[in-house]
Amino acid sequence: MKIKYCFYILLSLPLLTGLTNCQKPIDEPPEYTGPRITANTSIAALKQLHLLNNYEKIMDELIIEGIVVANDLTDNFYKSIVIQDSTAGITLRLDGYALFNVYPVGRKIFVKLKGLWMGDYAGMIQLGAGVDRSDPLSPQLLSIPQPLFERVIVKGPVKQLITSKRVTIQELADTLQSMLITLTQVEFAASDTGKPYADAINKQAVSHTLRTCGTGTVYLRTGGFARFASALTERGHGEITGIYSIFRTQKQLLLRDTSDVHLDGLRCTQAGPKQMFSENFSGQQTDSILQIKDGRNITETGDRYFMARTASGNTYAEITAFATREQSVINWLILPRIDLDFSSNEILRFQTKDGFDNGAVLQVLYSTNYDGGDAPWKARWNKLDAVIAKGSISGYAKDWINSGDISLHSIRGKVFIAFRYEGNDPPAQIGKLTTTFRIDNIQVFGN
Repeated sequence: MKIKYCFYILLSLPLLTGLTNCQKPIDEPPEYTGPRITANTSIAALKQLHLLNNYEKIMDELIIEGIVVANDLTDNFYKSIVIQDSTAGITLRLDGYALFNVYPVGRKIFVKLKGLWMGDYAGMIQLGAGVDRSDPLSPQLLSIPQPLFERVIVKGPVKQLITSKRVTIQELADTLQSMLITLTQVEFAASDTGKPYADAINKQAVSHTLRTCGTGTVYLRTGGFARFASALTERGHGEITGIYSIFRTQKQLLLRDTSDVHLDGLRCTQAGPKQMFSENFSGQQTDSILQIKDGRNITETGDRYFMARTASGNTYAEITAFATREQSVINWLILPRIDLDFSSNEILRFQTKDGFDNGAVLQVLYSTNYDGGDAPWKARWNKLDAVIAKGSISGYAKDWINSGDISLHSIRGKVFIAFRYEGNDPPAQIGKLTTTFRIDNIQVFGN
């Protein structure tokens, strides 16, 4: 028994030695290099497939990659993220909340496009999951539902380098849609300084005018739910970083946070634009016929005038042919005479809303031979190219539409500017043109 016992011990010793000698060092985990997926098209190439005011379902196995440059961290980008690659940017509509936790700014993501839809909202190209056609007159791009996020979006590495493109207002172009840009040499218009970025009480979006020391402008738009809505706009001059957007013909900048605002310099000097005329109707008596000092409010046909109306504490001009039972309703709201002989690069700006639009027309005209009398239609008037609100057929527009910068530079001498409304309200139920138009914040600037 002793021999056998010793034999077992001797056999065990080499085995233990072998086990000890076979131990390997613990391997370090491999460095994370991102998901095993590759983009096969660019964002710019994808957007080239879109036809304005249409919706396209993507049927091919296309994949784009991009870095998140905006999300819902401050609630100014509602249920959406914005990504960009080296060629372009695009907005993804996502039906979820707190997206910033999963898609922080600086994260690279890959988007599998097959089965998704591409459309545009007032010209801004977006990606979604389908099209809601319940209202044939106003189809809407559907957001990608949260259960599909992981299937459609592949998360990549975080803290990727983001560099905004530095541009001036004059360099803004459609190719910059949904891209992170830094607008240089800008300041808020004097009337928009020291104002809340948005209406935090009523949760209403607000657009503020950004200008240069020349004549270019763009609108900084902020939603009423933004966490910085109640913060006040700065008074200095400098640069602002944000996402470039458009709404129809309006150029807009969407702010991610007030930390992207750097207006520390001196405002434009005496050589910059000066306000030559301003009217916001704040001094008008509500529900009364408008009276502008040295201006005119004239009815050409039909018993109707431009009226002062008030909503949410804001007073504006309003005109409509509704309930007049007139075959023709033509009205003129004429601004005081403006002398353009001692200025240059003049521009006109204003805002409009429409309601129950069925085809009545609001035009902006100017005349250099109107005598200021009771018959403006006897003078020669020329049309100004302005953006006028339209298309709100089932109610009143929610947002004010900016006219854009309307150049008066080619006009010399003393000039009258007029808003001319033309509609009707015949007894017959067909052929009515009774659209309601609202006008506010009329301004003329020049150097």
